[in-house]
Amino acid sequence: MSYTKFSKAVTKWLKDNGLPCYGTSNDSPEETKVRLDAWMRGSKEVLRQWIAEKRYRELISCAHGGWYQDDVIFEPLAEHFVANHLFDELRFLCERGIRFSVEDMLSTIKSEKEEHGVLDIEIIRSIDVPSYVSGRSYSHLGEIAKYRKRALDQIIRYAGYLEQIHAPAEYLEQVKVLQKSVSNLTIKAKDLKPFRFRL
Repeated sequence: MSYTKFSKAVTKWLKDNGLPCYGTSNDSPEETKVRLDAWMRGSKEVLRQWIAEKRYRELISCAHGGWYQDDVIFEPLAEHFVANHLFDELRFLCERGIRFSVEDMLSTIKSEKEEHGVLDIEIIRSIDVPSYVSGRSYSHLGEIAKYRKRALDQIIRYAGYLEQIHAPAEYLEQVKVLQKSVSNLTIKAKDLKPFRFRL
């Protein structure tokens, strides 16, 4: 729902500023680029306005929706939370994505174990994830490696934010333990319990 509100606000801003907001299948590549650039400019402006208005829940909902790349809403919002020492908002923003990536990994691990009885951790660690993702083949081990990398990237980014915001040491330690258990694939679903914070 928040994504729809955000998109409508961007469209209104574009119209108010005489910028293109609608395209057609007949648009040239140049026209499409101009429209997409205008949309990004409008998105940044609406993001700035909503942050100023402290519409944090709506922005977090937009970030969680996955409609925008992280550098459009997620990262600027996280940086705002860090700069303003908004620890609870930062937790709510970041924990969900980490949890979902780990849960996806755990689900795929379960399928792999059901199918083959064992999990070859060394093979998973050796998979070149960018090559796997760009390829056309599917494997449980490749999917596990993909989710593991995504979760680790998210956890490492989050730990960086936590250090900047001077998060409580015991919480930062929990995040580091989570990182280690994801890295060595010893993570269990119960390990995610501390990462279910809601505003």
